[in-house]
Amino acid sequence: MGRLWQVFSGPDALENQPDDRYTSPWTYPAQVRIPMEHWQAIIAFARAREDTDADFLERMSVLDGASFDPGTLTRFVRLLETLANAVTDAPRLTPDTADPGIIPEPMPNTSHAQMLRDVARLIARTKRIGAAFDSWVE
Repeated sequence: MGRLWQVFSGPDALENQPDDRYTSPWTYPAQVRIPMEHWQAIIAFARAREDTDADFLERMSVLDGASFDPGTLTRFVRLLETLANAVTDAPRLTPDTADPGIIPEPMPNTSHAQMLRDVARLIARTKRIGAAFDSWVE
């Protein structure tokens, strides 16, 4: 079995939308693809914070076509932004000493913050065209 990915996806219509030449290792025109071990590290970080609803984060990670109301979307974006800000000053989520069988590519927390912001950015882009996003593990 190959590497698993946490995928957040907008509609194919995003492929043709201007993207201001934004680049990120995790962002594609209509998707954000995060290595699963890093998404799990982010969820573990959220679980360690008393003020964070990690269960909600996990539910939003595997929508598989489920729909939700605009208030839920706003709540999710706020959570992503809160975690992105908090993770920057936290101890490393994936230290260089991590088991390479579990974390093959340790990354600094700034990368985890960028992953979270990339998801929030994708949601904003889908919202601008009046579409919804989806999420799943692949």
